[in-house]
Amino acid sequence: MPLDPQVQALRAAKAAGESRPLYLMELAEARRDDLAQIQAAGGDVDPVAELHELELPGPDGPLPVRIYRPEGVGPFPVLVYFFGGGWTLGSLDTSDAICRSLTNRTGCLTVSVGYRLAPEHKFPAAVHDCHAAVRWTAEQAHRFGGDPSRLAVGGDSAGGNLAAVVSQLARSGPEISAQLLVYPNTDHGSRTASLAENDDPLFFNSRSVDWYWGHYLADPADGASPLASPLLAEDLTGLPPALVITAEYDPLRDQGEQYAERLREAGVPVELTRYPGMIHGFFAMSGVLDAGQQALDQAAGFLRRTLTPADPVPPAATAATVTVTAVPVTEAPAPVLLRQSELHASLSDPVLDAMNFLNEVTTRYPEAISFAPGRPYEGFFEVEQIQGYLDSYLKYLGELGHSRDEIRTRLFQYGRTNGQIHELIARTLLNDEGISVPPESVVVTVGCQEAMLLTLRALFAGPDDVLLVSSPAYVGITGAARLLDIEIAPVPEEADGVSAEAVREVARRVRAEGKRPRALYLVPDFANPSGGTVPTETRHRLLALAREEDLLLLEDNPYGFFVREGSPLPTLKSLDRERRVVYLGSFAKTAFPGARLGYLVADQEVAGPDGRRGLLAEQLSKIKSMTTVNTSSLSQAVIGGLLVEQDFSLRSGNAQAVEFYRTSLRTLLAELARHFPPERHAEHGVSWNRPAGGFFVVVTVPVVADQAALERSARSFEVLWTPMGDFYLAGGGTHQLRLSCSYLTHDRIAEGVRRLAAFLAAETDHGSNGQ
Repeated sequence: MPLDPQVQALRAAKAAGESRPLYLMELAEARRDDLAQIQAAGGDVDPVAELHELELPGPDGPLPVRIYRPEGVGPFPVLVYFFGGGWTLGSLDTSDAICRSLTNRTGCLTVSVGYRLAPEHKFPAAVHDCHAAVRWTAEQAHRFGGDPSRLAVGGDSAGGNLAAVVSQLARSGPEISAQLLVYPNTDHGSRTASLAENDDPLFFNSRSVDWYWGHYLADPADGASPLASPLLAEDLTGLPPALVITAEYDPLRDQGEQYAERLREAGVPVELTRYPGMIHGFFAMSGVLDAGQQALDQAAGFLRRTLTPADPVPPAATAATVTVTAVPVTEAPAPVLLRQSELHASLSDPVLDAMNFLNEVTTRYPEAISFAPGRPYEGFFEVEQIQGYLDSYLKYLGELGHSRDEIRTRLFQYGRTNGQIHELIARTLLNDEGISVPPESVVVTVGCQEAMLLTLRALFAGPDDVLLVSSPAYVGITGAARLLDIEIAPVPEEADGVSAEAVREVARRVRAEGKRPRALYLVPDFANPSGGTVPTETRHRLLALAREEDLLLLEDNPYGFFVREGSPLPTLKSLDRERRVVYLGSFAKTAFPGARLGYLVADQEVAGPDGRRGLLAEQLSKIKSMTTVNTSSLSQAVIGGLLVEQDFSLRSGNAQAVEFYRTSLRTLLAELARHFPPERHAEHGVSWNRPAGGFFVVVTVPVVADQAALERSARSFEVLWTPMGDFYLAGGGTHQLRLSCSYLTHDRIAEGVRRLAAFLAAETDHGSNGQ
């Protein structure tokens, strides 16, 4: 049909007023003019019950949000709304009328997000801001009367693009129940009929599209990323139900409808509506266009039906509507839908999202040099070794006098809950670390992570038991504690690791709060992530402090063999005369992680109610029998054979690996010094610690080292690293990154540091230019 008569009147007024396209204006003028046009066309704004202006923690600083609360008694469904404006012009004010209308018509608590704008903040800054806002809303909506288990995202134009992208990112959490996509950009490279046909200079046209993309993308090649062009995502399955609204005279019409079709093909319930005679932006023009009111009603009806399924309100039928649904109403009822808010709170932990993001970036940039994983070097592994270790173990059992039937039972049946190779591990610990413990105190576990979980579950009996953790902290221990609802108290590390004075201060503060500081977790040797090492004198002081404060020490020692300079230091457990140390170990670095074999030493005595005493390891056996039942007999056999072959000394058996990792760390430190000479620190602003061993170096940089920076580093410079901010338990690390050198050859380390230097130079220039 031709332009709607109301749109024709609007066009005539623009022509008479000699209106200029926004893309011909300076940016500041375009922003002012865009807001003025939207406010003039939006009509009178609706009052809402409550309005809150606040800031949430964003990826690169505070983000403004505006929260609209409806009349009535909550908890209310929640809508997170992203304004339009080509990622360049919009603001909380440009979407104010829309958010007020949707709040009142849906009964939703609406959170409007003030994400960062281009060109000051290029792609993917807006994506990360919006994703962070959704995660924050899922955690905090209850404070404002919202029900985060009924969470929707929505937006118009660029906001629709961001809503679609965030819906894809949120498949790993938080759960989103609906997406409202109003004439969204979905494909940077689109060359559709609607883009060619709609070129009226008085309205949003193809030149407008190019102008906005030009501001948003630092490089046109970035437009191929699904984070910029959600239509290009390979997999759209599992996304929330969607309402896609398009306009007949909109250059974005076809790509919006193509996205709706892709959703339908992926099995996502979709409602697609093309409003005849309408133009881009009509959703925000409800004060002058009847279709704008109709679209708001339709959007509200969709959100009510989706977020409150029992609501009897039928869908709006005021425009030519094509509804595409993947599940006809005649089919069987939909499968059960679980709500994120009904799952354990640890599943919404931002650290888990951060680890998922790191894995996602690594997958998307397979050619990048990665300083992220703390994996052992694969050049030491040969497939034939597995069979050789197994044969050595079988021969060992035979020499001990076990019959063929007994050996078969050991390999094929459930085994002893606390493990079969505990005697071999105890013998190896005595040879390598001077740790003398009875074999019965050793529990063989499914990786060291299970050792942590078993220990925490046994030791932390109530809500007032608090775990002290050196910070920055290994995410494995903090994740395990959160899974078990154990409160964590961070103990800040110093240059030489955690100090006895800092532990005493935190322990006494916890006790002053009426709680019990139960245990301290630490990695004394070349810690992950800091690389710090606790001096021998401090180890003695920590043991004395543990006695004074009645603490247990959980000593994790995966890196102790890998010394760069000096001699290995004695473990806390080898110095322990009062059995205050629970020792956690793993074969992931000293053998190979594929075995998934760890262990713990729990030689503490436990007194029962009848006065009888036994080892803590026996109590842990009860927990293990209800979780993993027992550790793989085959994995134990392989590692057992390795211990036999190495004459029960992993330290001597790892001599080649020790030398390789020593050279790797020296190479990394030398390359950092070559590209960032310490005498020119004032010029480049880069510094780093110098660990005495291990796999990790922490680099302090003059720019924010967050997920957005990592994305840019991977995309444009093909080098990956780990942001340190996620390791800090009480904030910090925003200008630090962790480099791991264990997985790379020495020439790849050198090339990786060269790429890192180029990335940091570009970031520094970018910041100094104010872009």
